[in-house]
Amino acid sequence: MDCTIICTFDNESQRWTAASDDKYGLVLESNSLEALMERVKIAMPDMLEFTCGYIGSINLHFKAERTTWLEAAV
Repeated sequence: MDCTIICTFDNESQRWTAASDDKYGLVLESNSLEALMERVKIAMPDMLEFTCGYIGSINLHFKAERTTWLEAAV
């Protein structure tokens, strides 16, 4: 099974958030992208079993996005 996980950084809270773009309802957050990816690896098997009864291999595709603002030099 393939699952795409969208990871975005919130500048205000300084935390990463992960959500699945599929129907599985995944929403997790963490202080670092690496820690967030590990949390997803732990949570996804249980989430898939609970939401759709799936037990088996999972191919996780992580897509990370972070926006940074730069002030123009005056």
